[in-house]
Amino acid sequence: MRSLIAWLDGARARGAPALRSPRALPALAALVGLVALVPRWGFAVEEHPPRLYVFGDMALYLERGVALAQRARTAWDTFTPPGYPALLALLHAAAPGDLALVGACQAALGALTAALTALFAYRLDRSLAVAALAGLATALYFPLVFYAGFVLTETTFAFLLLLFAWLELRALEHGRDRGRAALGLAAGGVLGLAVLVRPSLLAFLPWVAFRAATGARPDRRVAGATLLACALVIAPVSAHTSWLLGRPALVATNGGVNFYLAHSACRSVRSAAGGEVVEVSTHYNRTHFERRCELPRPFLDEGAYYRAGLAEIVEHPGRLLRAWTGVAEGLGLAPRRAWPNQPFWPGSVEHEAVLDASSRLFVPVVLLPAVVHAIARAARRGRRGAGADPGTHAREIAWAILASVGVVLYVYNGNPRVRVSSDPLALALAASAWAAAARRLLRSFALARASRRAGPP
Repeated sequence: MRSLIAWLDGARARGAPALRSPRALPALAALVGLVALVPRWGFAVEEHPPRLYVFGDMALYLERGVALAQRARTAWDTFTPPGYPALLALLHAAAPGDLALVGACQAALGALTAALTALFAYRLDRSLAVAALAGLATALYFPLVFYAGFVLTETTFAFLLLLFAWLELRALEHGRDRGRAALGLAAGGVLGLAVLVRPSLLAFLPWVAFRAATGARPDRRVAGATLLACALVIAPVSAHTSWLLGRPALVATNGGVNFYLAHSACRSVRSAAGGEVVEVSTHYNRTHFERRCELPRPFLDEGAYYRAGLAEIVEHPGRLLRAWTGVAEGLGLAPRRAWPNQPFWPGSVEHEAVLDASSRLFVPVVLLPAVVHAIARAARRGRRGAGADPGTHAREIAWAILASVGVVLYVYNGNPRVRVSSDPLALALAASAWAAAARRLLRSFALARASRRAGPP
């Protein structure tokens, strides 16, 4: 019995070469990308071309993108983060008015996201099996396929997020200072671009700053390079936004109204001051409240809406607890609602069942196993002492990004749309968790079988 246990432990430590050799990783990532491209291309180019679904946020993004190619930005353009409209402007310049190129581009970015997920997941356990499981799960994950068919930010943001995570991880693992700095700068540049697409990612920067201040010397250098490059990308846009508004600002001005909606009891909020955008709502507010609110300031006045949101919290402190229901809905735990009030706005009658299943299964199948696995690993490391764990950096990056998403769900908008672009990282962590569970199960089965063969002592 003891010899069998020792053999199993040794096999686990050595690993099956075919499942751990990095030589096959590029081919695996390429294969995952091809698998991911098939459903995305079929959906975004053939079944669900973006040109047939231009309304709401999609129409606003498209208008902003075309405007960037034709005129200078105005103050109202700052209400929309500039990153995605800039991509639309480039595609418009290449093929004016042809949204088929948008669908094709997003299908390709989605395929690259799945490939990057496989590359990132490999660093968690140095296992091709985990990389394959995470990459294929991302390739076939329908919400990510779904958003490739809309003029929305989810696909582009997911690609930038995974590219940043992979570059940052490679920087942390690099053996030379110069290589670490170069990769850290590249990661920071991509991070800056991701912030321009979705400023909510600013919630992740405190973790990078904390690592720059407190990490080991190599980690501090990488984090410092990341922050520097990110700032260099964001600063010009922030300066231009501030100049257009006549006051200090970052990269967009829609945060205040989203904060107010998250902590008010309004179905929607309307600006009595008018402007190009006069009414805003969210999925959570539309499905929980009936009152339509009106405030006297334009939506560009972020400070006024932040103050109004804080006033709601001061008057109704219970709103701080209520915001957790928004987080729960953002994690996919919302009750099933009829179209068009599905959690993955803008919804689809044809795909209602698979969207609802994706929403409901995220916590029990993806998030909960990842959390349990993280706690179990931490407990084992605590018992054995801090040893070398080649997957530590990858896990820290993934969990820090997911934590920042949780903050945004709580503070601004409890909607699965806020979360779905980071789901590939959660799928990678879940793949590691399920692989570990399978190893433990096989080991227990082997031990039980050996015990039955050995008979009673």
